[in-house]
Amino acid sequence: MSTTNIVEASDIEVTFGTGRAVVRALRGVSVTLRPGEAVALRGPSGCGKSTLMRAIGLRLSLTAGSLAIGGSPAPTARSSRARLRNSFFGYVEQEFGLIGRLSAQANVAVPLEYARPRPGAAQRRECTTRALTQVGLHAHLGDRVSELSGGERQRVAIARALVNEPTVVLADEPTGALDSATAGDILTVLLGVRDRGATLLIATHDERVAAACDRTIDLLDGRIQATSG
Repeated sequence: MSTTNIVEASDIEVTFGTGRAVVRALRGVSVTLRPGEAVALRGPSGCGKSTLMRAIGLRLSLTAGSLAIGGSPAPTARSSRARLRNSFFGYVEQEFGLIGRLSAQANVAVPLEYARPRPGAAQRRECTTRALTQVGLHAHLGDRVSELSGGERQRVAIARALVNEPTVVLADEPTGALDSATAGDILTVLLGVRDRGATLLIATHDERVAAACDRTIDLLDGRIQATSG
């Protein structure tokens, strides 16, 4: 495993609101991610896990601190951030974030629609078929997401995160609403990203998930309390 950091967040802060309504979601947090490792981000609800993942994944701006992606400072221009976000990161939403009326394949194709250069139709079909096969859903390519089970929808969300072959996969509580057997299957799929050298950052309350990762980071009230591994 390379020791080169592909993500470096240094003393980052994220604040929402103003005046008496201000919320300091992150307070001087520093995190590094290396290629091919799985890192668990633990902590109670409201501790800042999702905010940290969104900050690292260029989904929100920092109030203070710095962020480097692939050895370069994170861009500030909206268009540049969008391009890097789509090419470098894969994101597994906590609530799946899928479009129920569309097929599994159409949902997985969404990141490819924003890729630059945009793949042709045949290549998009090939990529989405490969991603859905990777998560065990080859038989459900044309099924509407609304007709799938919770575990199957989570697999579609993971396939969508993997379709661009991202460098870093950010998974926000991917097993939280699943039964133990399905959660175990989902974890196996997610940890498989390490086989191709990608990095996984996974926010979780599940100790089994944390135990399967290479490192853990514990957050409380927007601050890092401990790290291990």
